[in-house]
Amino acid sequence: MRILLVDGDGDLLQAIRRAFWKRHRTWEVLLAQTGAEAVQALGRDPVDIVISDMGLPDMEGADLIHQVRVLQPGAVRIALAADPLAEWLERVEGDLHRLFIKPLEPDFLIGAVESLDIEDDETNVRAVRAFVGGLGRIPSLPSLYQELLALLQREDAGMNEVARLIRKDLGVASQVLKLANSVHCASDRPVAELGRAVAMLGVDSLRSLVLFRGLISGIDSPRPQGLDLEKLWLHSFEVATGVRKLVVLEGATQLADLAFSVGLLHDIGLVVLATDPAGRYRAILEQAQTSRIPLAVLEHDTYGVDHAQVGAHLLNLWGLPPTFCRPVREHHAPPAGGDGFPLSAALHLADARHGGGKTAGIFADGRWGLHPHVLSDPERFARWKGCLAMDDKDA
Repeated sequence: MRILLVDGDGDLLQAIRRAFWKRHRTWEVLLAQTGAEAVQALGRDPVDIVISDMGLPDMEGADLIHQVRVLQPGAVRIALAADPLAEWLERVEGDLHRLFIKPLEPDFLIGAVESLDIEDDETNVRAVRAFVGGLGRIPSLPSLYQELLALLQREDAGMNEVARLIRKDLGVASQVLKLANSVHCASDRPVAELGRAVAMLGVDSLRSLVLFRGLISGIDSPRPQGLDLEKLWLHSFEVATGVRKLVVLEGATQLADLAFSVGLLHDIGLVVLATDPAGRYRAILEQAQTSRIPLAVLEHDTYGVDHAQVGAHLLNLWGLPPTFCRPVREHHAPPAGGDGFPLSAALHLADARHGGGKTAGIFADGRWGLHPHVLSDPERFARWKGCLAMDDKDA
């Protein structure tokens, strides 16, 4: 791991580097006190992460972040700011992955860097980072999601306040009610009050719903090419309900909210790929619809990455933990064995057998067959298949 730290305060740079060295002695930490020094360092060696203060002595931090994207699109770009002014936030939004407000402790930065290392294959990591980092506009965190996170971090925040925040976005509010009535309602009485719906959904599911709807509604230019966003929403919603059922079936109820959230966002990379300014994704979707070639294979042939990798990396850049991102990345090919509940395998099966059935079309990966690792435990597979088939008319 090679990290470039950029800040005009030399003492602060040394202190951060010492903290990084104590925790991760194999990490190489490069230092630059000016934008010019940072550009020179970027010209010499590839880096994995650039962490830069926005108040540099010789250039605007937004200009440096943009140069990082041009020179090394595979580098994760993190900005530090004492006062995030609206004018430069608008300029840097398409180039920036994460923004943290100063002052902050070195341990916080170390944790942020650790959370970005979600894959073992370093070559593949860089390929995915380069693709996402080189996009014309990186999808940013929806503003409602940021407000929701800030609210939930308050110790005195209550669900009524969360409901008041959700009411600000009618699209999200309507989906919250829909999910509460369709997924979590254990009685015959419909859920009509948003506060009750918010409480029933749980924090994890609510966060993911806001992310999904916010990302789709926030992409205005370019619009997703040839992608039926409503059908994608239906498919994702059905997969979320399916994978949650499998978790509950196996008694892993503590994972229920996580499973639902992962299911809701497992195909979010499709939305990113469909914004390809060259318009190539429309042809990929059409070919997947009329051929027996898996969508992920067509994506790899064109871009060198697939939507599972892109989606997992984007969610990781937004700060979601590896326990969330790994199943998204692995839902085409879940790994064998392992400890704990096999969430990636459950997501794969729900995607294949429960994600809207025939109406899901190319979004349901099961049309290309199930991965062998899902079939390696015949008894569990029979239980899971029976659970999903109980109310899946298209199974």
